[in-house]
Amino acid sequence: MFIEQRQIGSNEERRITFTSNVILTLIFIFLFFSFWNLQVLKKDHYSLLSTQNILKEVEIKAPRGIILDRNGKILAENRLSFNLFIIRENVKDLERSAKAASELTGLSVDIIKERINNFRNYPGFYKILLKRDLDFKKVIFLESRSDIYPEFTIDQEPARRYPFGSSSSHILGHMAELSPNEFEIMKKEGYSLGDMSGVSGVEKTYEAELRGVNGSRTVIRDNLGQIQKTVDVEEPEIGESLVLTIDIELQKFIEELYKDYNGAAGVVDLKTGGLVAMVSKPNFDPGFFSSSFTEKEWVALINDENKPLHNKFIQGLYSPGSTFKIVMAVAGLNEKIITTRTNTTCYGSRKIYDRVFHCWNRRGHGSVNLIEAIQNSCNIYFYQLGKNTDIDIIAGYGVKLGLGKPTLIDLPNENKGLLPSRKWKLDNLGEKWYPGETISVAIGGGMITSTPAQLLSMISTIALRGKKPQIHLMREIRRNGDKLKEYLPAFEKVNIPEEIFETVIEGLYKSVNEEGTGRGAMVEGLDICGKTGTQLILSLENPDYKELVKKRKFTPHSWFVSFAPRNNPRYASVIFVENGGDAGRIAAPIAGKIYRRLFESE
Repeated sequence: MFIEQRQIGSNEERRITFTSNVILTLIFIFLFFSFWNLQVLKKDHYSLLSTQNILKEVEIKAPRGIILDRNGKILAENRLSFNLFIIRENVKDLERSAKAASELTGLSVDIIKERINNFRNYPGFYKILLKRDLDFKKVIFLESRSDIYPEFTIDQEPARRYPFGSSSSHILGHMAELSPNEFEIMKKEGYSLGDMSGVSGVEKTYEAELRGVNGSRTVIRDNLGQIQKTVDVEEPEIGESLVLTIDIELQKFIEELYKDYNGAAGVVDLKTGGLVAMVSKPNFDPGFFSSSFTEKEWVALINDENKPLHNKFIQGLYSPGSTFKIVMAVAGLNEKIITTRTNTTCYGSRKIYDRVFHCWNRRGHGSVNLIEAIQNSCNIYFYQLGKNTDIDIIAGYGVKLGLGKPTLIDLPNENKGLLPSRKWKLDNLGEKWYPGETISVAIGGGMITSTPAQLLSMISTIALRGKKPQIHLMREIRRNGDKLKEYLPAFEKVNIPEEIFETVIEGLYKSVNEEGTGRGAMVEGLDICGKTGTQLILSLENPDYKELVKKRKFTPHSWFVSFAPRNNPRYASVIFVENGGDAGRIAAPIAGKIYRRLFESE
């Protein structure tokens, strides 16, 4: 079988040639205009894209301002941290990336995926923090394999360092990474994903001052993303320095006194209202939050039954016990319900409103006047005073002296306590107030609750004969070594005659210096004035009281509020020992040791 060979005529040959030329011409014209479009019309656009692929702006985190004590000792500073991030748009295989991240961080694959998923609504180029303080060997491993793991990036950032460890932790507070919700709120203030901010203590109160201004670095990258050259740098600005009123050496001294106890303590400089020490036990290591920690460590911390993150000084709500007798004495005198000559006979108990109320001294104090009742903390005297005093009058004087409302100390999340009144009970419980309830309130029991900070404010007002100082922690703020802002002492005048305070102070002086309940605080020559408070957890009427009270959790709380010296007072303090027992034996001696240390160092 043969294939016929076809002859092409000259006309057909010319037609094929013409058609081919037209097609080639059209292709040439198309290519010409395409290149014209790329090279001329869109030159700037593609040049910009090319530049963006080569140039990259890298954020430089600003160091936070340092925090110092009143003597210039550094309480919080900065150190270098290598932090691992993942960039979602560079992830080609999520399973592979999550597994690699798990090996680098020690976190489970599921936690890594969950963390990435939390930011799924953010642009793919956002950096998602996976771990702080990455081990330096792992940093070298990743940096040498950036072409294999382009989804990971490591940033050098300043992190907080606290030279004194857990000391002053409730003053300083701690840092934490912004959550997605917090970031949404704060990004307009210049925060980035993965940024840290203060969440408690002065780290939170003075976040705006301590936080610096981030800088930037413009770099040239190669086709593998490696930085080849820095072309421009805008240096970050360190945050402002915060100088506190605290004396770290006194702080450590008091914390050592509390080594076997939980509770709170505060010492205030009565000339300024500045806190010289503020303790809450147990405390915690704020540096824990500036490093990488496991989920197990975090769960253990927040589930600790002793609640180390709870600042008892401003958040702990406790019955003030017999320290509240100071308020009752001021109210009774100023309302002329009693005088210094008003006597009550204490037989160890008294029946009021068909109920028997007991004194702590079951044998009784005999006939006592007000000053003797304060000196020996006689319950019967103050039960009788409570019977004769309206609850709303008591609440009013409590507020005047600093209870039932926040002290406005410069720390976040302060509790205001409770001073019950007729209106409060009706509004909150839907019940009227019964006179019998006032009897317990008169010795600091019943519904009344206070924080140690409030009781410090109260005793400071007594010491200054009606001048209530604004207690605070900030002494000054500095920028580049220059004073930018200074706290000016503030005092509120309480409208109560000075002689009322002098009468109460006489009882407080005798309590410490003339064999009263506060004698454990006595230091020769210091003229300490104070009042004990032993607040029962169980009622004395409980049939099992003697057995139950042997258990630590049922042991009474111990209070001691005081100031020194009696005339021209220099310092005031509050001591609270959780389940400490007899206040005269536990809390008062702690105060005595603190005053001895204070005046020896001056």
